[in-house]
Amino acid sequence: MSLKLNNRIYKIDKNGRKRRVFFVYGLKIKWLGSNSTVILHEPCVRFRDSVLFVGDNNTVTFKSSKTKLKKMEIHVWSKGGSLEIGHNLLPNFNCRINVYREPDLHVKIGDNCMMGPNVEISASDAHCIYQTTDGKVLNRGKNITIGNHCWFTSNVSVFKGVTIADNCIFGAGAGVTHDCLTPNALYVGTPAKMIKENINWDYDFPEGEIHV
Repeated sequence: MSLKLNNRIYKIDKNGRKRRVFFVYGLKIKWLGSNSTVILHEPCVRFRDSVLFVGDNNTVTFKSSKTKLKKMEIHVWSKGGSLEIGHNLLPNFNCRINVYREPDLHVKIGDNCMMGPNVEISASDAHCIYQTTDGKVLNRGKNITIGNHCWFTSNVSVFKGVTIADNCIFGAGAGVTHDCLTPNALYVGTPAKMIKENINWDYDFPEGEIHV
């Protein structure tokens, strides 16, 4: 078994000063390789019963946040790959992010996004599909970029290679298999299809309204 060396955790304060720490409360980090870095910007996101798997030459960045990541499972063991989670990600339970199995995969999630239960984001199919005639791989992993203020409701799956615009909403059970480049839009179904434009969402209902 090879030694797992030079993995580091850093916290960066509001003035950009960096200090090394050796654990993150509520987050179990499982180092699977070497030369990887986990970076948390202060004020740091809070964790509860979450786990992070990190491989070789990976960078995982959590922007400053007022929210809590609860019972989340994050895999970043694409050799040379990275994950960046923006400010104030708000996930429900059993959410999972996969940046793994193939080298040099990168996932970026924008600021103020929200995830319902059982949302999964995967930059790779995890297993290889190839042609029997010549061995050509047909399903290479691809990077994912998610804009700011997107809401993924329950059981949404975001697949490899997609780019998502700002302020998008994805209906329950949607499968995001292609780019969703129209901002302020509602997408539903598999593959996800835009059904409404010129909308936005908020965490709370407006004051004074009654909702039965």
